[in-house]
Amino acid sequence: MQSLPHPYIPAQASEGSVLRARAMQSYLLDLRKGLADYAPIPPVHLMVLDEADWAARVRHPYGFPFQRTSLREGLYLFLPARYPERLIWRLREALVPAIQRAGRPPGQPGDFLDLNLGHEYAHAVAVAWKLRTRVRWVDEFLANYLYLLALQGALPELYPKAKQWGLLLAQLTPSEPSLGSYERKPKRLSDQLWFQGQFTTEAARLVEEKGDALLCGLLEAAPLKKSTVHKLLVGLEPHLRDWFASFAPPKRPVTKGLGWEEVGS
Repeated sequence: MQSLPHPYIPAQASEGSVLRARAMQSYLLDLRKGLADYAPIPPVHLMVLDEADWAARVRHPYGFPFQRTSLREGLYLFLPARYPERLIWRLREALVPAIQRAGRPPGQPGDFLDLNLGHEYAHAVAVAWKLRTRVRWVDEFLANYLYLLALQGALPELYPKAKQWGLLLAQLTPSEPSLGSYERKPKRLSDQLWFQGQFTTEAARLVEEKGDALLCGLLEAAPLKKSTVHKLLVGLEPHLRDWFASFAPPKRPVTKGLGWEEVGS
């Protein structure tokens, strides 16, 4: 393992991964510039690992970037040194229906995964700012919002690409498009991607129409509470009420007597 010291994004890299680690360290430092003026951000550690080093440190399957964050134990991002071919093919297969509807993606699956490391960094920032709620879909949505806000401010050339990926993912067809199903952790990759598409496109709308207004309100209200975060979000951004409602399970008609009556499913 080789260390790449830095006061804000210290990194460690497996043998043969140093150049990749430096590139991703630089990317995260740029994102940090887009957020650091709002509140202090403690160091976020980047681990760029080959499969053996990964298996020795974490239990997650090798492939998808992820974060392991705690104010007590530290803020860590994990990125594979190389994406496994099996993961790339799974992504390609899952994206086929969306590509058929919306056209070519804005890059290769590996480009999407690298770009999305910024989303994982945003999770770490949310933890540092006491914006994590333990409501899974809220935390994912807010991470997308912070990530896109940082991109727009610090790396505007990459913002359209992140938004295009979101629009593409939103073209997938979920098996159960309810926020409750997201809390249960969707098993299908296409479902996970669809939700990320929805969160990304709504976050992009907020960033483009309202800028940092939501973030300023959230920081003022921090620490966020699981029991009141829904009410807080709607209070800060009333349009979110309609967006939340779009995830409600559809009503189904049932026969009653000679007519039809709608009841909640």
